[in-house]
Amino acid sequence: MRLQLHVFACATACLLLAGCSEPETKSATSTTVASQAAANCATDLVKCARGGSLGDLVPATPAPATGEPIKLGMINQENTPVGSFPELSGAVKAALAFINKDLGGIEGRPLELSVCNTNFSTEGSAACGQKFVEEKAPAVLGGIDVFGNGIDVLADNDIPFIGGIPVSSSSAQRENSFQWSGGSWGTTVAFADYATTTLKAKSVAILYGDFGPIGESAEYGKSVLEARGVQVQLIPYPIVAADLSGPIQAAAAANPDAMFLMGADTSCRSLIEGARNTGTKAALFSPGACAAPAITSQLAPEVISGVIFNVEGPISTDTSNPDSELYNAVVRAYGEGLDPVGAGTVSFRSMMNLYRILVGLGATNINAGSITTALRATENTTSFMGHDFTCDGKQFRGLPAMCSPQQILVEWNDGALRQIGDWIEVGEIYEG
Repeated sequence: MRLQLHVFACATACLLLAGCSEPETKSATSTTVASQAAANCATDLVKCARGGSLGDLVPATPAPATGEPIKLGMINQENTPVGSFPELSGAVKAALAFINKDLGGIEGRPLELSVCNTNFSTEGSAACGQKFVEEKAPAVLGGIDVFGNGIDVLADNDIPFIGGIPVSSSSAQRENSFQWSGGSWGTTVAFADYATTTLKAKSVAILYGDFGPIGESAEYGKSVLEARGVQVQLIPYPIVAADLSGPIQAAAAANPDAMFLMGADTSCRSLIEGARNTGTKAALFSPGACAAPAITSQLAPEVISGVIFNVEGPISTDTSNPDSELYNAVVRAYGEGLDPVGAGTVSFRSMMNLYRILVGLGATNINAGSITTALRATENTTSFMGHDFTCDGKQFRGLPAMCSPQQILVEWNDGALRQIGDWIEVGEIYEG
């Protein structure tokens, strides 16, 4: 069982990385523009911030924060043999260094972070939640917590849980959780929408790792498809399976118009290559994590060409994203070896969105209740490196924690990812 949970931890993290990093394009123009923007950001982080989504929050004359710290918590899984994600807390630490040293903290008060390691156990997760209850933390940031028991403890004590990668049911469903992602649930709904509205698919096969929330997300996709008259075949596979040929053959045998290959990490290549090897004419869909360079570089052009992935940020081929450039510059300045490409983007985004809330409250008004109330009152609020968010609990039925579940789809074409549409409102689509 522990081996299964280990694979699940890594797999679900990767499945949800679709919205955790900005995809790279191979455009000479975008590379030139981005390089210039990056150079500008490297010389002046404050000026860089003024040009992006944080512009309205930057003080007129910021000075390093030196007052009494505002202490935040963070729950993450680190330094364990069954999966470690220090890049998530590392990105938050870099964000706090930037906020404290360059933006003046919150009215001169620095933000301080305490990271609690779940040690990959239900008991460890719950202990982390209890730790921050005892410390009276006004908010706790999320990293990876497969079990979610800590979130439940925080919920029982009315402490908000902010962002991270939503891999547990608690992270997506508890009333105290606020997420800037659609998770794997948003992925399957976006795939279902594109398969029916653009490709006019009449039959779809969904292959998915048979474990908890991943299975739930497959059901979300199935619900949308069946509501539109599509014949759906759900094909689960053991998440510890080394050979996926059986499930792939079963899917191809039904001659579907589209196949959703809900894999992650090493299973990405197996699923995509396996599907192509069957000779299927089905359109292939795969989570954005499977578009990582380490995976796409292993796939022959004829194998990956035409595969559709999801992301949670626009891909531009002729301009650079000011928020992305700021993130890269902050990581270079304060990241202490942190790789800017990866899951850290999602925890950094969470921290910057929380920063927006804290600035709005003011240093003397920050507490668990005020943060929760402020988040619940947000409506089409500017997000850092993401879709505008509304945290009213009504953006994605059954998943009240999702503040901005919207997705964008991209297609691998001519050696690069190409955006093939605008934001997909997965919450509205699932609502029907």
